Amino acid sequence: MGLAEGLLELVAPTRCAGCELPGLLLCERCSDALVRIDAASACPRCGAPDGARHCSECDGRSFAFAAARCAGVLTHPLARLVVLYKDGGERRLAPVLAAMLAESLGEWTSWPQAVVGIPASRRALLRRGFDHGALLADALAARLDVPRVPALARVTSGDQRRLGREERAANLAAALVPSPGVEMPPRVLLADDVLTTGATLDAAARVLLAAGASEVRACAVARACEW
Repeated sequence: MGLAEGLLELVAPTRCAGCELPGLLLCERCSDALVRIDAASACPRCGAPDGARHCSECDGRSFAFAAARCAGVLTHPLARLVVLYKDGGERRLAPVLAAMLAESLGEWTSWPQAVVGIPASRRALLRRGFDHGALLADALAARLDVPRVPALARVTSGDQRRLGREERAANLAAALVPSPGVEMPPRVLLADDVLTTGATLDAAARVLLAAGASEVRACAVARACEW
């Protein structure tokens, strides 16, 4: 353990994000309790669980990304991990979440030429003090041994969390733009913490395809289902 890690451990001792048991960021019991999504039975378009035959989550919708995979369902304890990471400032969870995400990708791990994260809004940066999307994308890119490309920039947009499906799409239509001077690889893996309606990843994929990507696939740590 380095000096910085040792000091951090003194100030904020490591505890399980799920149950606060000391010692690990995610204990074995909470890891086993995660509701993981099996890609074989999930919807290939939006990553919803048990949607391989018919998906009520994305029925009748189209996405700019070619396919999506999600690591788990947004229920406890995964929901608490995401909240502690984003809003609790527990940046040490980024590699933990990235490892879960990489595991869920299966045969996709050798597909991407780059990982692109969803950039945080200025309001979120001020509130949280860090770009949670970039940090997660960095950790995932390191796991997959590909670069994290900062291909997206965000202009002013409102908070997405209380918006419905159509409102999210409208809010994001002009919120994401291509970063200037960034060379776009053909195969891009878009990474986000939560997939709810797919509006954010859809808007991001449209920007990346317009900027030169040949195919964009999406992935998210957690799938929030509208059951």
